[in-house]
Amino acid sequence: MNTRVTEALRKLYLGRRTGVLLCEGADAKRSVTFREGLVIGARSSLIDDRLGEVMMRHGRITRQQFEDAARFIKSGWKLGEILVELRIIQKDEIEKFVRIQLLDIVCSLIIHPPIRIVFTDAETVESTVSHPVSVAAAVVEAARRSARIDDQLKTLLSRERPLSLARDPALRLQDVTLSPEEGFILSRVDGSQSPKSIASVSPLSERETARTLLGLLEAGIIEEAEPRQESANEPSGPTERSPEEPVPPPPGSSQPLEVAVDAQASARREVENLYQQCQGQDHWQVLEVKRGASKEEISAAFRGKTSLYHPDRYHHIRDREFQEKLSHFFHRIREAYETLSTEENAKGYDQLTRKERQYEKQNKKWSAPPKEETKEPRPARSEKEGKALFAQAKDSYLRGDCWMTIQLCQQAIEIVSDDAGLYHLLAMAQKENPKWRKDAERNLQIAIKLDPWKPEYLLSLGKLYRDGGLHSRAEKVFEQVRVLDPTFTIPE
Repeated sequence: MNTRVTEALRKLYLGRRTGVLLCEGADAKRSVTFREGLVIGARSSLIDDRLGEVMMRHGRITRQQFEDAARFIKSGWKLGEILVELRIIQKDEIEKFVRIQLLDIVCSLIIHPPIRIVFTDAETVESTVSHPVSVAAAVVEAARRSARIDDQLKTLLSRERPLSLARDPALRLQDVTLSPEEGFILSRVDGSQSPKSIASVSPLSERETARTLLGLLEAGIIEEAEPRQESANEPSGPTERSPEEPVPPPPGSSQPLEVAVDAQASARREVENLYQQCQGQDHWQVLEVKRGASKEEISAAFRGKTSLYHPDRYHHIRDREFQEKLSHFFHRIREAYETLSTEENAKGYDQLTRKERQYEKQNKKWSAPPKEETKEPRPARSEKEGKALFAQAKDSYLRGDCWMTIQLCQQAIEIVSDDAGLYHLLAMAQKENPKWRKDAERNLQIAIKLDPWKPEYLLSLGKLYRDGGLHSRAEKVFEQVRVLDPTFTIPE
């Protein structure tokens, strides 16, 4: 077992940290997601660690059932949800196998020494299990599975210092499931017996008893007993805290407070409405000009909009969400002007928007959820054909033909549904139309799930947020890029 990793896991638990622990090892790259110190998800670059492989390994699904379900990954659904929709498994079975997958990944992380380990904080993280897994449960399970720990077990049995329950209740009371034999071993830890003496009365062999004690020690549930020592330097009571000072009113405003508050509320409502409206608007609608408007009309509309909604006018409203939405709308104004004021850009954008109705109809059908009753045979199409379509899609994108890129990518994904690069290229084409950027965001997230270790995909997602004026979201993604590769350059 790797003590460096178990120490890191304990610190994350005790610090109630939320974020992602990334570990790069000789055999694979793995990540563990935490929410308030508990494990809620895990990923691995190894194919054998994927949920489908876990379920096949346990004999729950066949290879053919897995391949049938994998066809629908393009919908953004998770594998377990697809299997349920196809009536291959029951809904209550998803959690069981996801937890098995999670423990497999975390145990591998503990057993195999990583080359690099780093933690990145996050405000929100996605959970893959309904009930979190404790650090102790993962560490104890890793101790059960570890094969090459004979030296650690011998060292533990040679120690003469008694074992006791952890003094810290947060460590001592962690949620972990023990067998009756393991529970008996834990019951003998009372601060007076050494590992050897505990092994002498254990129902398990000496080696297996030592394995159980090692897991409990690494998890922090038990510890070596320390002689009690009184310290003359211990504080006699709680440290006094100075009372909080009242927050001063915002300076620089000669308006009555009621008027200032009402003006801010009005600005918030207006920006919220504009933010919501622009999600479904094209560039002409954002600038409030007719399709085919002259350059002079476009420039006049741009000047009028920027004078009303420039972020500098609202710097006194310090609410982060308000500023993000205002920044997003201002970006849409600027993007609309930059696109429509250039003849070549306007022509390409006009052609793309004329495909919107066809896009919506086609995309709805393409990403539709699976149906169990659909038994139509699929034409056999080779992986080679899928790669050829991918190559054509790349050429179309380089030529600036985003519509053809979308068509070719979707055809290729029908054949090769687990190629992260295809989803990335599809997103790059979709983002050229603001109305399709939600789809672009979703496809970038699929690409990241398929290959979470490629910083280019995270970078594209961060740029999508940043170029949309969502700077806080962008910075969180860029931080993940820096964690994956500290040498990676993020363009200004």
